[in-house]
Amino acid sequence: MATEKRQLEDLPSPSKKEKCEPLFEEEWSKIYPDELVITWFYFPTATSKRIDTKQIKGIYYRVQNFSEDVGVTKNWGMSFSPCWWACDMKRGFRKSAEQRGFYNVVVDIGDGTMKGFTTNNLRPFLTILRRQCGPGVICRQGFPF
Repeated sequence: MATEKRQLEDLPSPSKKEKCEPLFEEEWSKIYPDELVITWFYFPTATSKRIDTKQIKGIYYRVQNFSEDVGVTKNWGMSFSPCWWACDMKRGFRKSAEQRGFYNVVVDIGDGTMKGFTTNNLRPFLTILRRQCGPGVICRQGFPF
């Protein structure tokens, strides 16, 4: 019985995650099994923020509305709320945002600073993200701040 010898470089690394297709994808976020990726998150490098979905304690959302969002949201960075907002230079400036389906989403992982971003497909986004989160995750309209 002959056994094939393989070099160590040929063996798959157990620490590397296999690449897979996202379960949900749009301009501002991607959802993979067990991971939420918020694009254009960090300033000034515009790198993405990766969040283990099992860490998510709350998902909050609200339709984009300039008059209600002043001081609460920001195009990129920290506003007067305890939330860091990923880049969306049109946040708060879209005409008919409600009819067109633009929402601000805030994710709380319990580390003190919530993570905010935009979605244009709220229903599929929430459906897929909630399946990836742990039991008991809060999901509701309106921000907790």
